[in-house]
Amino acid sequence: MGLTYADAHGVILYRNRAAAQHPSPQPREIGINIRDCHAQPESLKKSDEIYADFNRGRKTPHHYVSARTGIKELVTLVPIFKDERFSGCLSVVHPLELKGSTRTF
Repeated sequence: MGLTYADAHGVILYRNRAAAQHPSPQPREIGINIRDCHAQPESLKKSDEIYADFNRGRKTPHHYVSARTGIKELVTLVPIFKDERFSGCLSVVHPLELKGSTRTF
């Protein structure tokens, strides 16, 4: 699973090896703002809405399915709070299909 952590302003502070090896048309390096990772206006709008939810205090994760790379993946965005203030977001990307396999989950 790919794990990425971005602070409350959207700056990527951590990526595990799976996230770093994940194909992406946009840069997703440490130090990049997640807003720069969303080239499509619809994707950027959704990302902004999710962060706005978390900044308003939403404590439950956002989930969606992405097929951007041609493989369906479940993306879970988990808000992290410190002293009741939104401090960042953990993104967990889990493949729903295995490449080269007919089995799906």
